[in-house]
Amino acid sequence: MPVALFATVLSTIVNQIAWTYQWWTFKVTLFPWDKVIPLPTVYGVFLVGTIWIFAFTFRKFWLYVLVNLIVDGIYVFALSVWLNHLGVRESGNLPPLINLSLMTAFAQILYVYQMWQEGIWLPTKTGNKEEEIGNAPDSPRPLGIRARIKAK
Repeated sequence: MPVALFATVLSTIVNQIAWTYQWWTFKVTLFPWDKVIPLPTVYGVFLVGTIWIFAFTFRKFWLYVLVNLIVDGIYVFALSVWLNHLGVRESGNLPPLINLSLMTAFAQILYVYQMWQEGIWLPTKTGNKEEEIGNAPDSPRPLGIRARIKAK
């Protein structure tokens, strides 16, 4: 399963938990039945954002962490405040720093998941660790996210 689909599944679960514990609520929704999981956010912006962040930062862990902190910080401290001001969203009982921590942990889970999907931890037939991660001089690089995008 691609990391963006896994992120969507996890985000769906987190939004259901958030609705149950009133961490936040969306007052204005696209459809009358999407009060629990805001469809444009979870299945739109978050899905596409995950694809782009991984396409440009995967295998560069600290860049990935930095980009996620910036994007998540913008969401927590700017976009959610603006949505609250517009009356689209209402902050519940989840403080912004806890929300940022939750989103950061979520991003780390996604990174580990993608590493697992890429087969980084699989042993090679030769047992050469450099070849396993694609760093040996003559070893073919594993087909990462960016290579898959270019191949299509």
